[in-house]
Amino acid sequence: MYAKKMIKFTTVLMGMMMFFPVFLLGKDTRNDETLIENLALNQALFIKMVCEKNFDIIYQKYDLEIASEQIKKEQAIFEPKLTASYNHKDSISSNTAEQYFDRLGQDQFQERISKYQLGVSGLLPTGTVYSLDYSIDDVDNDLIDTRYDDDTNKEASSYIGFQLTHPLLKNGGNKNTETKIRIAKAVRDISYQAYRQKVMDIVFNALNAYWELYYTTKQYEIYKDSVQIASNLLQTYREMVDAGKVAETELFEIKSGLALRHSLLSAAYQKLVSAQNNMFQLLGQSRKNNKGIVYIPTDKPVFYEISEEITPDRVLKQAFLYNPRYLSSLENIKKQDIHIEHAKNQCLPELNLKATAGVTSLDKHPEMFLKNIWNDNDESWSVGIEFQLPLTGNMDSNSELRMTKIRKRQAALSLQAIQVNMENEVDTNVQNIHNSKIQVDRHTENVKLKQKIMDIEMNKLEGGKSNIIEVLEKEKGLNQAKNGHLRAIVNMELSGIALRKVDGTLIERYGVHVEKEKQE
Repeated sequence: MYAKKMIKFTTVLMGMMMFFPVFLLGKDTRNDETLIENLALNQALFIKMVCEKNFDIIYQKYDLEIASEQIKKEQAIFEPKLTASYNHKDSISSNTAEQYFDRLGQDQFQERISKYQLGVSGLLPTGTVYSLDYSIDDVDNDLIDTRYDDDTNKEASSYIGFQLTHPLLKNGGNKNTETKIRIAKAVRDISYQAYRQKVMDIVFNALNAYWELYYTTKQYEIYKDSVQIASNLLQTYREMVDAGKVAETELFEIKSGLALRHSLLSAAYQKLVSAQNNMFQLLGQSRKNNKGIVYIPTDKPVFYEISEEITPDRVLKQAFLYNPRYLSSLENIKKQDIHIEHAKNQCLPELNLKATAGVTSLDKHPEMFLKNIWNDNDESWSVGIEFQLPLTGNMDSNSELRMTKIRKRQAALSLQAIQVNMENEVDTNVQNIHNSKIQVDRHTENVKLKQKIMDIEMNKLEGGKSNIIEVLEKEKGLNQAKNGHLRAIVNMELSGIALRKVDGTLIERYGVHVEKEKQE
């Protein structure tokens, strides 16, 4: 009677072990009256929460915004500048002997001058510096009364004209004028890739933490089921010992097995707590203020189900298109090319074309200027060239050119190192994927075999040819097989994540979009 009862009870518990709920994770074997709040969490939501709160990502994003603002700052060189000024001078001075005769026998000379100036200046993409000026000198002095017979007591001298300075060699051309803008754009692109890399590193760490939590959660379930089974079997054996059906030594064996399972459960619980705390760390939260919260991973590993063929060549091809470190090195080489191109131009002698043209007018009133603007007698223009050449070989510019070429070689060497490292990482991760797939298959087969052994032992127990000690031993082997299978599946998922990090598609595959320009 007791044997049949024990066999049925064992069978029911073995079934429970396979279908035990996932959500009883908040307590250790010790008593804990804390209210537990289980929060279901999938990868997409977790990654979104991490990216929104992670300090490193926010800091790196500020670097990208600074680099974007630097472009606008450098583009400001083409912004025209308006200049306006007004100056008034009132003076009375004694005339010298020469001035006495020049100024018609006057002992003193009194003069009032008001100067008005308005101008617009700027720089064109070709390197041409331009300015458009308009000025009025409104003069009132003792000589004006002598010149004009009428009641005019003021004289206005007006000028309107422009000046151009166009570089023909040094600093000439659109590319040289926009050198700082082009460099700022290259720096912005480098900052963008650094931002992508930072987000990718954080997402990679977050996914590792997520799947470690998944593993420790499932492992905790396995050992919790095992403890529950051993505890119930112990109770059954106690009843059988009391009835004199079995020897007391077998009871001690069950107690020993239960103690071992409690030890494994305690170790699994500690790993689970550590995994939970790692999740809080990534979310920027304190476990102290969130003691009642338990995160429950809801996603399941899927990478081992992917049937597409993964080859190093295919992954490497993607890495050359999306890997942020590789793309950043390419942008750095482009930036060094810009520096070299500009440095070569700075080694040229300076040859500038200069031109001016203007119209002047002298009238009783300033508004008369518009009437006399087309008077040929008041026009003036000039054109010429200006040449400058350092006499000792332009050492400054030549040294700068040599330094930029050295920096270019450094950048090329860095790119080569990154490429070699990337090729090795791709090969390593592809091999990890293939080996992980083999391990999953082997562990799957092992679980099936352990389950068959367990079934055989249960049949032997029903026939009276085995005992609970043997059943517990086989159950222990089955749990180890399940734990190995779980670890293999999670390792393959992590290998897939590592592979996506190397080929540069990790964040896009998980719905994280990193924008280059700040959205206003």
